[in-house]
Amino acid sequence: MDILTHAAIGFIAASPFAANSPELAGGIVLGSVLPDLDTFSRVFGKRAFLKWHQTWTHSMPLALGLSAILAVCSASVGWNGVQLGMGIFVGMLGHILLDYSNTLGIALLKPFSHRRFCLEWVFFIDATVLIVTLLTTAVILWNWNQGQLENYRASLACGIFLIVYWLVKGALRNRAGRLAPAGTISLLPSAFIPWKFLGAKIEGVQASLFHLNAFTGATQPKPSVPIHDATFKSMLAQLPEFKMMQELSPAYHVVDVATEGTGKRLLCRDLRTRNFSTSFGDLTVWLNDTNQITKVHFHV
Repeated sequence: MDILTHAAIGFIAASPFAANSPELAGGIVLGSVLPDLDTFSRVFGKRAFLKWHQTWTHSMPLALGLSAILAVCSASVGWNGVQLGMGIFVGMLGHILLDYSNTLGIALLKPFSHRRFCLEWVFFIDATVLIVTLLTTAVILWNWNQGQLENYRASLACGIFLIVYWLVKGALRNRAGRLAPAGTISLLPSAFIPWKFLGAKIEGVQASLFHLNAFTGATQPKPSVPIHDATFKSMLAQLPEFKMMQELSPAYHVVDVATEGTGKRLLCRDLRTRNFSTSFGDLTVWLNDTNQITKVHFHV
């Protein structure tokens, strides 16, 4: 999920404990956003960001170990270390499970396994979740302004809704998987319509894209996209960015070849992620007349 949604869910979960258990509440909020500190890996470059994002900081073993260390450290300065550590672990656990339900994949078991896991239940920005969490946050702040610091009804209602929503989204994703055309390699959830999934399948040298209604099973074909990977196979082997993106997505390919002067311009794109017409992961490669790489632009 995006950092705003994580922060809002953490605040909602922590609010019932804010008055009587401040360390527990603070730990939940901190733990809810702590895993996304890996975004600072951008300062070391785009390759470093892709390598580190949603790996160590999204690991269950690390969450447990870090929570224990912070609990001991906080207790040594007179805080309630048990509550703070428990809150941090609960917040990090919630963050990790939410991102596990998303689409990029997280290194859930690192360092014991470097494999990325994802369920593809919910897109990392989901309109329904965002609206519900922001409205609930507003209600809680209103209650606090009225002196109702221990009013937990809004948090409880939001929690129940989100649990049910996630289970329904999981059921819809499983149903979409059963209804999808043979050969489908990806089904990403829509950011706006809960029962809509954006599908892709490879047919020879082109990718067939479609939208799938998980309720009815109806598919809506979208324009096919040519795949040019085979033509530039030796050149692509030189690009670590291309290799990294293919490890993240089974639908990352060279989708466009254009002539520029005496050379060519290639566009590599993740055909799974089509919400918001995002350009995340787009890789533009310029070649000279002998197909040697002269310039690369990586959008991450």
